[in-house]
Amino acid sequence: MYRFSFTFLQVIFLWVVLPVSAFAQSSATDLSGKAVDPLDSSRGQVAVLIFVRTDCPVSNRYAVLIQRLSAEFSGKAMFWLIYPSKAESAAMIRKHERDFGYKLPALRDPQHLLVKQSHIEITPEAAVFDSQRRLVYHGRIDNWYEDIGRSRSAATTHELHDAIQAALGGQDAPVKTAPAVGCYLSDTK
Repeated sequence: MYRFSFTFLQVIFLWVVLPVSAFAQSSATDLSGKAVDPLDSSRGQVAVLIFVRTDCPVSNRYAVLIQRLSAEFSGKAMFWLIYPSKAESAAMIRKHERDFGYKLPALRDPQHLLVKQSHIEITPEAAVFDSQRRLVYHGRIDNWYEDIGRSRSAATTHELHDAIQAALGGQDAPVKTAPAVGCYLSDTK
C-alpha cells in the first residue's frame, strides 16, 4: 500500500509541479513551446513537412519555392516548416521566418521525432503524408541542386510537387524517395 501511495504521489507531484513544457520536450513544439502533432493538426488533409535550418544556404534558397507550393496547394494540403536543430531557438526561427517571408506554421523538432518518422537526413528535405497519415514521399524538393555548391539554372524534376499531386489524387507518388542535397542533420541516429 505504501509503495502504491508513494508512486501515486510522485505522479501527482510531477503532473502538478513540473511545467507542461518539461513534457513537451519529447515531441515537436510550436514556437511558444506547445506540443503539436502536425499530422493530427492537418485535419485529414495531405501534410507536407519541409525540414529547414536557419543556417543552411540551400534551405534558404528554396524559401520562395516553398511559399509558392504552399500557396498553390492552399486548402488541399497543410504545409509545415520543421526546424530540427537543437541549437535553433524560437527567437532565431522567428527571425528566419521574417527574413525569408515565411507564412507557414513552424515547429521545432529538437528530439528528431518528426525527422525519424519522415526519414529525413538533410535540409532542405520534404516529407508528404497522405490524409491517412501514411508517409508517401520523402526526399528532395526538386533537382535544382546537383551537389553542394552546384546548381542548375532551373530544376528539371519536381518530386515534391508530383508527390503532393499524387497524394491529393489518392495515388502513389511517382517516386517514393529522392536523395537531397543540402546540410546534413547532426544526431539523427
